[in-house]
Amino acid sequence: MANHIGPYLFLAGILLAVILGIVSGAWPTLLDPFSGIILLIFIILGLVFGLVNIKAEHRSEFLVAVIAIVVVGVITVQQSTSILVGDAAAQQSVTLASSVANLLNSVFQNIVAFSAPAALVVGLRQIAHLGYGKSKK
Repeated sequence: MANHIGPYLFLAGILLAVILGIVSGAWPTLLDPFSGIILLIFIILGLVFGLVNIKAEHRSEFLVAVIAIVVVGVITVQQSTSILVGDAAAQQSVTLASSVANLLNSVFQNIVAFSAPAALVVGLRQIAHLGYGKSKK
C-alpha cells in the first residue's frame, strides 16, 4: 500500500504548495489566519511522504534534490525587487516583477515547507543506516 500512497502524497504536497503559494502571493492577507494550519499540513504531508515513499536506494538522490530546492527557494526569497527608477513605464514593470517575485516566493516557501520534513526523515534514516552499518563491522 505504501507504494501506492507515496506518489499521491507527493502530488498532493506539490499541488497544495503551488496553489496556496499563488493564492498567498496574489492575496497576501487572505490565508494569514490559516498559516499555522497550512504549515502543519505541509509538515505532516512531508513527514509521511519521507517515511513511506523514499526507499534506501534513493535516499542520497532525494537529499541532493531537496538541497537544490531549498537553495533555489532561499535565493528566490532573498531576491530584492526594490529598484529605483524614474519613469512611470519602468515603475510599472518593476511592480509587475515584484508581484511575480512575491508569487514565486510564496510557492517556494510552501515547497520547502513540504520538502524539509521529508528530508529530515530521510536524512535521519540515512544517518541511522550509516551508523548501524559502521557499527556492525
